Amino acid sequence: MKQLPGRIRPRWQQQLASSFVLGLGLVLMVALLPIFLPLMLIAGLLASLALIPVLRQLRREIEQLDQVQQKSNERIPLDVTPWLQKVWARWKAAANKRS
Repeated sequence: MKQLPGRIRPRWQQQLASSFVLGLGLVLMVALLPIFLPLMLIAGLLASLALIPVLRQLRREIEQLDQVQQKSNERIPLDVTPWLQKVWARWKAAANKRS
C-alpha cells in the first residue's frame, strides 16, 4: 500500500507511543490483578463444585455400561457421534421432509 500524503510521525515518536501504551497496560494489569485474581479463583471453585454431581453421574453410567458389557459376550454398539453432528443431521432431515 502506498503512504497517503500528509505528515508522517518520526519512528522514535511511534516507538515512544507504543511503549507508553504497553507500560500503561502493564500498570493497569498489575493494579487490577489483586482485584480479579480472587474473583477468578472463586469462580473456578464454584465451577468445580458444580461439576461434582455431573462427574458422579458420568462415573455411575460408565460403571453400569461396563457391568452390562461384561455380562454379555459381545460388545454393545455405542453411538459416539458428536452431538453437533447429530443435531445437524436431524435439522437436515427435518428440512428435507418439509420440502
